[in-house]
Amino acid sequence: MNSEQMKQFEKAKKLSAENKWRDAAAIFLDLRNQVDDKEIIIWATKALYNSNQFKLAYQVAVQSPQVFANNLDFLVQVCLKAQHFISTRAMILRQLEEVANKLLPLVQDAEAKYRQEFKTTVQNQLRAFYHLGDYPLVEQRKRLLAADQLPMADFMVGAKFLLRDPFTHQFVKADILNILQQIKCQEKIAMLCIDEKEHQIVPAKLSMVYQNPLIAECQKILKDQLEQTDPQILRALLIQLDLQAILLNPLIDEVITDPKEWVNVMLKRATTGEYSSKNKHIIHWQEKLNQFIDKLQ
Repeated sequence: MNSEQMKQFEKAKKLSAENKWRDAAAIFLDLRNQVDDKEIIIWATKALYNSNQFKLAYQVAVQSPQVFANNLDFLVQVCLKAQHFISTRAMILRQLEEVANKLLPLVQDAEAKYRQEFKTTVQNQLRAFYHLGDYPLVEQRKRLLAADQLPMADFMVGAKFLLRDPFTHQFVKADILNILQQIKCQEKIAMLCIDEKEHQIVPAKLSMVYQNPLIAECQKILKDQLEQTDPQILRALLIQLDLQAILLNPLIDEVITDPKEWVNVMLKRATTGEYSSKNKHIIHWQEKLNQFIDKLQ
């Protein structure tokens, strides 16, 4: 910070000491837009929180959650005041078990109070989430983001229905599954997968998409072939592979039976525009997956 910014910083801290949190928050936010500084982010979040600007405090905090590593209790309180119950659970469950056991009751208490005080709001939020499949992909994703503010029990009601709903977009199903993995859901759940069959899954027992050994092997084959010769195609195919993996989860191990040939088919299509392989299983799946991916572009 330069001398003028330091002067403003000290002024805002003085206002905070006088409990003039809203005035302090305005200065801290202005400084945050000028300077990338951990202390400013912490002070800005604290001032917004104490002036009851919870949604803005949440927005500031979650852009740089690492700065609250030594004050996780406060970060959790910020998230809960903004009613972001699901992502807060996921954040807590990434911590050590003893830390998670201490913080999870805070979420449970906040959810109970929210459901009691805002019963109609919760019902409306769940209804919007539940009918997500009636809308195109952009609106489906928007409604899934909004469902982050549902208490856990209500989120699970909607999620279990949507994973079986043929009108839920496959990418949105993948997002829901990813959330259930992050919150370590131990329930056995039915999911209508991309093969158009229902599979019984326990999200917590599935490996995360990017940790799957077959995906890692495909990535390595791509890099070995293209890193030195065509980095541009490599970048495009790595993105395509990521999207394929997201769509395939939890069927990756069943579908990618030959990583080397899987990559060969990807590369041939990228360079010739056509699918070419003696392995009809791979051709079938590459075509099916790319129908979804091509619509995103």
